[in-house]
Amino acid sequence: MSEEDHSQGRRPGCCNPVKKPGPVSMDHVLSALQETMEERDARIRSLFNFFDDANAGYLDYAQIEKGLSALQIPAEYKYAKDLLRVCDRNRDGRVDYQEFRRYMDDKELELYRIFQAIDVEHNGCIVPEELWDALVKAGILLFLVAVYEFFCKFDYMDV
Repeated sequence: MSEEDHSQGRRPGCCNPVKKPGPVSMDHVLSALQETMEERDARIRSLFNFFDDANAGYLDYAQIEKGLSALQIPAEYKYAKDLLRVCDRNRDGRVDYQEFRRYMDDKELELYRIFQAIDVEHNGCIVPEELWDALVKAGILLFLVAVYEFFCKFDYMDV
């Protein structure tokens, strides 16, 4: 780990400072994900195709439910119904690729904004203390050690 990485609380290869002035745009998301627009397009198309295993060109409730089940997401969470309600802008009971793409654009921008709000040092990494502070501000009270355990489990953090 370089001295700069250590002083900024970063692990090698984990952080990608992308804070740019002005409103958040897809360029911010691409930079944070270290993707080109073509790579992102391919990733989103691949995800759509995962759900559209019949190559129908659209997703309906049954396809979304089947895809979520393949991802081991229980039906009782009602994500299929919620996803269909949010994505299906023309209310035809189907989600075409453009509707799905618009939803993914909106969600990735929203997640980027949330990440930036939590990453108070704007160094491209969220450290346990930053997440803990954000959770406390949101009214979610956890012991800091629980947040560290979360990081250990999902981020392979050396504590």
